[in-house]
Amino acid sequence: MRQSDNPFWPKKSILNPQPPRPEYVPVRRVKRSLTREEQKLVDQAAMQRFSIPVSILMEHAGLAVADVCEYLAGASTTPVHIFAGKGNNGGDAYVAARLLFTRGFSVAIWDCAPGAKHQGAVRAAREMAMHLGIPIHPAETFNPQSFRSGVSRMINDRVSGIPCVIIDGILGSGYEYTRKLPPYLRNITGLIELSRVRGARVLSIDIPTGVDADNGFADESAVCADCTATFVLPKHGMTIGRGRMCSGQIRVFPIGLPINFADIALQ
Repeated sequence: MRQSDNPFWPKKSILNPQPPRPEYVPVRRVKRSLTREEQKLVDQAAMQRFSIPVSILMEHAGLAVADVCEYLAGASTTPVHIFAGKGNNGGDAYVAARLLFTRGFSVAIWDCAPGAKHQGAVRAAREMAMHLGIPIHPAETFNPQSFRSGVSRMINDRVSGIPCVIIDGILGSGYEYTRKLPPYLRNITGLIELSRVRGARVLSIDIPTGVDADNGFADESAVCADCTATFVLPKHGMTIGRGRMCSGQIRVFPIGLPINFADIALQ
């Protein structure tokens, strides 16, 4: 969507200052990390023991991602391309898309869940983005010919002096290294990497797609992020091995939970 078509885009040309640095917990202050199973237990504790709906957690996560994206972009003239999967990671991406759109960014969503029936909070977040008029490109556009044209537009943005930000919300901490990324996802992550090499900034949600949260193993086609906005605590696989290399700068956000919430939930 062009900025001129965005009802939230300022009508007059103004000079926007550098947005404030998002509030996050420095990694050096984090004393532990979470395995895949521990992350599941933390999520369950938030929803079952403390009655926090997944939609609230998703909203906080999407807000954190939007804040980091805005900081990386530097100005709302920077185009943002968001890759969303079918799980909660994708739900966070849809929330971030909505919030960035209302801040005046030119946002496009690329649906990475071909044929999936979105459920619950993810479906609600997707529908809110759709109702705002944010373009969501269908899964069938993820073939090499048609999708590459979209990436070439991102590369052209860089050539014209306007870097773009790519948000990776495809897969989260549920990915296991023993399951190789399917070919259609490898095509997508390959195009993301091509754009990063050409100057795009890549922001991953919670953990880069293709990185195993338990052991730091990463698929050969895993996303290599410039920055990862992770929630509650870093995932163990982000702190070791190739997973650390793929995660870039790690920013930890409590998403509305106490800083010691994981310790409470895992007791």
